[in-house]
Amino acid sequence: MLEANATWKGKLKFDAWDGEGRHIALDASKAGGGDGDGFRPAELPLLGLAGCTGIDVVEILVKMRQRVTGFDVRVTSKKKEGLPAGYDGIHIEYTVRGSGLARDKVEQAVKLSEEKYCTVGQALRKATEITHTITIVEE
Repeated sequence: MLEANATWKGKLKFDAWDGEGRHIALDASKAGGGDGDGFRPAELPLLGLAGCTGIDVVEILVKMRQRVTGFDVRVTSKKKEGLPAGYDGIHIEYTVRGSGLARDKVEQAVKLSEEKYCTVGQALRKATEITHTITIVEE
């Protein structure tokens, strides 16, 4: 079972933790009336998407015997105007570093993550379009 808990700490701040006790601080941005010293809740799904798809793609590439030496995922989105709040499109930038990486294998790993494995991405796709770019750096 997945679990998330949050306790109000005053102003617009919350302490949050998961079922295993890992802690994060939540706060509104300064423009939104907070102190801006914690994660904004709207950022958390994007962080989850970056981590989820990143873990998937690296794991798939390693199983494909691709020599990955580095991997970065950057997720960006515009805030959707009005209510309900959400995202106005999401873009994922994958940067894969390695030796002798095959572009078709990297593209296959990304496609598998997006279509089959990353549940965060699957949920977000129901709310907005997700696009991606892939950069391969030979090292």
